[in-house]
Amino acid sequence: MPVGPRISAVVVTHAGGRLLDECLASLSRQSRKADETLVVVSNHRLPVTGAPALQLHTNVGYARAANAGARETTGEILLLNDDTRLDPGCIAALAGAWQGPGVYQPRIRLADGSGRLDNIGHGFFPDGAVWARGRNGPDATSLPGAPGGFSGAAVLIARSTWNALGGFDERYGSFGEDVDLSLRLLRRGVDVRPVPEALVEHHLGATWGRVSPEKLRLIERNRVRAAVRSLPLSALAAMPVATAARYAAFAGLAAVGRGPGEKVSLVAQLSALRGMVEGALDAPTYWRERRADASDWSLGEWAMLGRLWTARARWRDVSR
Repeated sequence: MPVGPRISAVVVTHAGGRLLDECLASLSRQSRKADETLVVVSNHRLPVTGAPALQLHTNVGYARAANAGARETTGEILLLNDDTRLDPGCIAALAGAWQGPGVYQPRIRLADGSGRLDNIGHGFFPDGAVWARGRNGPDATSLPGAPGGFSGAAVLIARSTWNALGGFDERYGSFGEDVDLSLRLLRRGVDVRPVPEALVEHHLGATWGRVSPEKLRLIERNRVRAAVRSLPLSALAAMPVATAARYAAFAGLAAVGRGPGEKVSLVAQLSALRGMVEGALDAPTYWRERRADASDWSLGEWAMLGRLWTARARWRDVSR
C-alpha cells in the first residue's frame, strides 16, 4: 500500500519520442509508484506506450495541457515535462515530505552528465523575471535563501492548492505560467517547500531550445502580465528601470562569455522587446484581475516585498 498522499503523475508532451519514453520508464522504476500516471499529448495524435494518454489533437500550449491533465486525474498533482527523468526514490521522497496543502519542489539536476544543478525552485528579479536557483552550479541539497517560485519542469502541487487558484492561466500558453501561479500563491501566503531529497534530471531546452526568439517573446510577454497581476505597486513603478538594469547586466556578462546573454541573437533580443510591448498592451486586463485577486491576498505590499527579497535571484547563479 503506497505511503503518504495519493499522487497522480501528469506528463505533458509535445514531441513524444525517446525523452518521453525515458520519463515513463523512470516512473515505472519508482520505489513508491505514482497512484496513477497520465500522458497529455499537446499535438496531433502521437503514439504513447507505457501509460494512458489524453490526446488533445492540437498544440494547446503547456498551461492548457497541464490543466487538462489535472482535471482527468484525482490525486495530488505531480507535474512533469516529458524531458525529465526521476531518480528511483523521487516520489517516495516527495510523499515523505508531504505536510498537507502546498507546493513541493524537487531538486532538478541537468541531464547532460555534468552533475550540475538545473534548479531547486526559482528566485525573482525585481521586475518579476525569474532565474533558476543553483543553475549550472554544483549539485547541492541546500542553497541560500528560499525559493519564491516553483519550476514547471517538475513539481508536486496539492490538488486543493491547485483548485483554489484555478490551476494555470491558459492565456499564457507556454512559459511564465509557473511564474504567474507562483506569484499568486505567494500573495496568498503559500510558500514553495524545497524537497532536495527528491531528485529529477532535466534535459533543459529539449523542446524549445534555450533562447529561441519565440521562447523569449513568450517569456517577456507573460512576465509583464504576471507582474501587473501580482507584484507590489512599488515594484511595478520601478519595473522599466529594473528591466533595463537586468538586460544591461546580461549584456555585461555576455561580453565576457558568461551568463544568460551569451548566445542570444539580435533577433531574439528584438523578439523579447516585442513580448514586453504585448504584455504592456495586456496590462488593463491583468490590472482588473489584480483588483479581483486582492480580497484573497494574505501578503500586503510590504510583506510581499520582503518575501520577494528573501526569494531573490542570486548573482552567483546568474553569472555562471
